[in-house]
Amino acid sequence: MYDFIDQKRIVYITFAVILFISALFAPVAFFYPIKTMFITPDALAIGTSSMSLLTGGIGLALMAGGLIVLAMLEQRLKKYGFAFALFVSGIIALSFSLTDYYYITADGFVYNAPLSITSEKYGWTDFEKVEERIVKENGMTKIDSFSFHLKNGTVIDMPAGAILTMSGSIINNVQASGGVHERITEE
Repeated sequence: MYDFIDQKRIVYITFAVILFISALFAPVAFFYPIKTMFITPDALAIGTSSMSLLTGGIGLALMAGGLIVLAMLEQRLKKYGFAFALFVSGIIALSFSLTDYYYITADGFVYNAPLSITSEKYGWTDFEKVEERIVKENGMTKIDSFSFHLKNGTVIDMPAGAILTMSGSIINNVQASGGVHERITEE
């Protein structure tokens, strides 16, 4: 017959395996939809950085590690101390993942940078210039990244990705508000 402590270990390890597996797909399958549910309905397009997927996966893996520590360590102080540290680190990584997003509205651009908790809202008149960096690879021309130069001196650099779906709207709104659009070809 199994002891109660052995059953607790099995439960901890089972949930740890579930969290480790979830670390691979949950940031894409669950975190992005959760973000879109809580972002304003005025958002015309929503995106997130690849860093968000990484921090979300790491957060789930750290929490799984905390469960493994609970299951494997015998010394009570070390067990709960290490598990607590791993759970707190995992929650922090998950919060960074959930707060990493950007979106556009008719009034402007909202950006919550990777590893940041607060977001910044920029009106279209706040933009001075949008730079579109283009690279040539294997005879093909593609957009590599965008740089948004704001009148207050802030520069937001974003790799091409989800931002491509909203780049036309951003460029049109910036130009309509007096800003400049530049294409820079990098060799």
